Formats: sequence, C-alpha cells, structure tokens
Amino acid sequence: MSEFDGVIVGGGHNGLTCAAYLAKAGLSVAVVERNDVAGGGCSTQELTLPGFRHNTHSSYHFLEEGPVPGDLELRRHGLRYVYPETQHATIFRDGRAITVYTDPKRTAESFARFSKADADRWLELYERYAEAARGLMNGFLYSAPLPPPVLAERLGGDLGRDLLSYMPLSLYEAVDRNFESDQVRVLFKSFLHAISIENVPGTGGFLPRLLSRIARLGVPVGGAANVASALRAVIEEHGGTVLTGSHVERILVDDGRATGVRLAGGDVLSARRFVASAVDAPQTVRLAGPENFGEEIVSKIEGYRWAGHSLVTLHLALEEAPRYRAAEFEPDVDRAFLVVLGADDSEQLGRTFDRIHEGRLPDRLAGNGACPSLFDPSYAPDGKHVAFWWPWAPYDLDGDPANWDAQREEVGERLLAEWAEYAPNLARGAVLGSRVFSPLDIERHCVNMVRGSHHVGAYEPSQLGGNRPVPEMGRYRTPVDGLYLCGASSHPGGSVSAAPGYNGANAIAEDLELATWWTPVPAPRWSE
Repeated sequence: MSEFDGVIVGGGHNGLTCAAYLAKAGLSVAVVERNDVAGGGCSTQELTLPGFRHNTHSSYHFLEEGPVPGDLELRRHGLRYVYPETQHATIFRDGRAITVYTDPKRTAESFARFSKADADRWLELYERYAEAARGLMNGFLYSAPLPPPVLAERLGGDLGRDLLSYMPLSLYEAVDRNFESDQVRVLFKSFLHAISIENVPGTGGFLPRLLSRIARLGVPVGGAANVASALRAVIEEHGGTVLTGSHVERILVDDGRATGVRLAGGDVLSARRFVASAVDAPQTVRLAGPENFGEEIVSKIEGYRWAGHSLVTLHLALEEAPRYRAAEFEPDVDRAFLVVLGADDSEQLGRTFDRIHEGRLPDRLAGNGACPSLFDPSYAPDGKHVAFWWPWAPYDLDGDPANWDAQREEVGERLLAEWAEYAPNLARGAVLGSRVFSPLDIERHCVNMVRGSHHVGAYEPSQLGGNRPVPEMGRYRTPVDGLYLCGASSHPGGSVSAAPGYNGANAIAEDLELATWWTPVPAPRWSE
C-alpha cells in the first residue's frame, strides 16, 4: 500500500504518538523512520556486553503524568514503569548528600540537614505545584501554547500571579529566590540543566514545571525502547504502518499543499489528508522546500538555536551496583534513581558551563546518572547491573566535534576516574565493560538532535511556547496546507512526555474535523 490518509515523517516517540491517536481515530497512517528501529530517543541497546541493556538517550520518564498512556492503553501493550521511593540524590565531595523522595516530608527532612528554611519552603512549593496545580501544569504541556497576554488573563489568584512571576527570571534567579542553602540550590539547578536548560533570562518558568514532577520520575521496565514498541503496537492494531530503515528524501508539495513523501530510492507514499513531521523544524523546511515557506520564515528557521551544551555518557556493565561514599552520610544514596555528582556549589556549576560554552571539557565533570537495574533486574544478567553517568559537555570538543572520536578512550578513562571518586568500588573491579556515548554519537543516532542537542533545540525565550520553533509555526501548523509539526522542536520541547505528538494530533484532528475519541486536555486556567 502506498496511499494513506496521512504520513508521519520520523518514528520517534512523538511521531508514533501522533500516529497512534490518528490511527485509533480511523485514519490510515504510515510512519516513516530512517533508523532500523523506531523510537528515536526511546532507544535501548546492548552497548557494552551481551545481556546488558542500556538506554542510549532517555531514561527518566514522567510519561504517565500525562494523558497518553491511559488514552492509548499502553499498559495493555506492555509498557510498565517502576517509581523508586528514593527519586534523587545530589552528592557532594565532602561526603554529604541531599535526597528527594516520593514522600515530600522525607525530602523535607533531608533538606533540613542543610537548611530548615529550605525544608519549609520545599513543602510549600510542593503543595502548590505538585499537588494543587498538578492539573494546571498538565494543561501547559498538553495543549497548544497561548500568547503571553492571553495566558496572563487566564492565570488569576495568588497561584497564577506567583507562576507568572517566574517567567522573566533566569534559571538561577528562580532557584535562588526560594532556597538559601547552596547545596539545595545546586540540586535544583543541576536538575534544570539536566533537561537542557541554560541559565538565561526567561527560563525561570521551568522551576514550577520541575516542581510539579520532580518526585514522579519512572524507570521504564525493560528499557526506554518499550515506549516505542507499545506505541507501535497501537498503530498496527488500528491498521497503521510503521516503515523502518526508510529515509524520507522529500516532502512533496503540490500547489501549496503537502501531498506525500518521496523516499530515498524513489518510492512515493501519497497522503490524501495530511503530512506530519516529527523531525526538527529546520529539517522539515529543507525536506518540504524552503520556497514553500517564504523568505521571512526561512530566515528565522535558519536562525533556530540548538542547545548550548550536550552530554557525554559513560555506560557501564557492572559486577555490582555503584556504592557511594556519601551513603555513610545518607544510606538512601545507594538506593536513589537519579544521582547528580560533580558540582559542589553554584559558582562551580557556573564555571562548568562557562567552559562548555568555550568548547572545553570542565575542570571537573558534572552531571546526572542512574543504575536502572537496581529497580528493574531485566536490564542486566542475574546479579549484575548497568549504570550510566552523563556529564554536561560541549559538542565542539576543543573546537572540533571529531575530537570526540579521537579522544574517546581518554575521555572514558577520565569519566570513570572521576565517577570512582564518589563510588570507589568502580575502581576496584566492579566494571565488566564500558562504552562512551558522545555528543557526536547522539547526533549520529538521532539526526534531529543536531549538535548533540538532546532536547532538539535550545530552551530560551525566543524558542519557548508559541515561539517554538518560530512564531509562524508555533501551533503545530505550517504555511504549507496539510503539513504539520509534531516533534520536539515544537512546544513544549524534548522529553519523554509525548506532548508534542499529542498536541500535533489535536491540531490535525481539529483541522480535519475528526470526531475525537479522546478528551483533549484543557488549556491552562486558574482563578482561585
């Protein structure tokens, strides 16, 4: 079959989500993915040794906070999550640590060892954003972005005013205005950096979003690839097609309307009603032809900014899980899901990113990691473990991304040595195998993660909300009739939320006047 109601370009989890909703609505859809396995950032591979399974990109998910798993019955198709009781640990060189739990009161007890005021403030913020405003935060993610003046009109009451007050702040300003202990501050700043946010004005609004989900991260059972396999099962159950190992060479446009795609090799897939692109917006414009978008939009798209930092990951196959020195201060460190190490204070964290922006590795590497096999033994053979640490890093290492390949062994040795300072057993025979996954590897595996931009574009005011990717295409529609966006270069960006794919499906359903079988998430509003 080569004719469909719609064709989706890109088989990452957002493209699969968009296709699954529309296939279940009765449309015939085809997803085209250039890699041999669909999933994009939801990828699990045996990178080190046979039987040791590593998530190559995403590993911390809050997918079940949104509507997608329930709407699409992904549990019925094998998707499961485990939610560790000890969600996070931030470890310092002096042997101390801060832990975040699913129980906010236990988190407050950990904060209180550093600052009683910060413990009290944490409980206030958790009640406000993780409990009272939980539905509101979903509204921000799972609906089309609203212009700032409209949003301001819809957010009233003390909570609405408080939320809006974060919008002009930088990442560090938002954190510093709430917490006094620099260790607690580093915890939040590090987590925000981990989701690709830079310390620039206009990013402060990410703090309330983080607070709404910081204690709800899940381990995908069997690996992140199971997100993609469950979504693919929904598509195929409803008659859809997923083509892998197939590269879209051109999005076909006839008289201003998207009519299908041409694959490398010449095959054509016709689209009677729509084409949706889950790849990045600049790539989409190139595929559909810049001449179809107008000079102004093309100029803005050419200026689309990629993230100012990337990640370099050390994946390990282990005889035993990492055992951290900080467990003497806080035993739950060894049972934490997300572990942050490498930065002791805000000044050092700032220097880390200064060096990265200069194209150099920091003097001391810093970032987050995990040992997923602590919570799901299927990641490794019986009794063994897998772990990773992905410090922040530049794409252009010493001015040239090719240096990542040339220095792979050297970088891997340094990563392990610095990690072992915190977990000494990693230097005493626990490591069975290792693999460095560089910013260049990120881009090779996911071509829309340009320059190792793992959230598919920078988070800065000019690329947030309805400005993402550019204002003229900020609501999932493009100037080309029938051509839509549904990938992470659209609002709300990259992470395993499936929100861009969900929102893209809503835009298509609205324009095609489909009778939606799902109940769309309402746009954000607060008046109490």
